[in-house]
Amino acid sequence: MIDIVAFIHPKPEKFAHCRTLITEILAPTRLEKGCQRFELFTENNTTLVLVETFESQEALDFHYNQDYVKYVFAEYEFALEKEPEIHKLMRVVN
Repeated sequence: MIDIVAFIHPKPEKFAHCRTLITEILAPTRLEKGCQRFELFTENNTTLVLVETFESQEALDFHYNQDYVKYVFAEYEFALEKEPEIHKLMRVVN
């Protein structure tokens, strides 16, 4: 299992756009083989927080190679204040 928490920091004027981009890929991502969890949260309406679980590195690689994910990443180039903070977590107890 690969658990990830991603903190995404859009420019204030791009926050709604980034939220929409991610919201639109929730359903197709959840249908991907190997996706266990893919949820979007916000922190103070300034930071988007993705909480993800994939069953393997292969499943995560498959996710990153989807056209809809590549499109979101391309949009990030112009919409974010800084690079996303990606935290890959290791479970201590199941």
